[in-house]
Amino acid sequence: MTSKHRDPEYLANARIVRAQVRAAWRRGEDVHCWRRGELLAPGRPFDVGHLDPDGGHARSNLAPECVTCNRSDGGRRGAAITNGRAARPLPVPRRSSPREGLAPW
Repeated sequence: MTSKHRDPEYLANARIVRAQVRAAWRRGEDVHCWRRGELLAPGRPFDVGHLDPDGGHARSNLAPECVTCNRSDGGRRGAAITNGRAARPLPVPRRSSPREGLAPW
């Protein structure tokens, strides 16, 4: 975990996103990984990812993400830094219709 993930603003907003996901699950709503759109099964571990990795810690820049997506992207970025080159952003899938419920994801 990087120092940016120890920032009090990030910790507070990530806690809110996690609470929103748990509340959605209690209401029986589906919650999807913002990166690939896969269903996050109720009660299963998930991460809170950054929509824009350089966009700060505001709640509007955080969204639930499957563990695999989040950590793969973090590993790719870390390797790029270690190897002295810029990380290549992956294309973000765009939805044709807005999803009901939790915004912005």
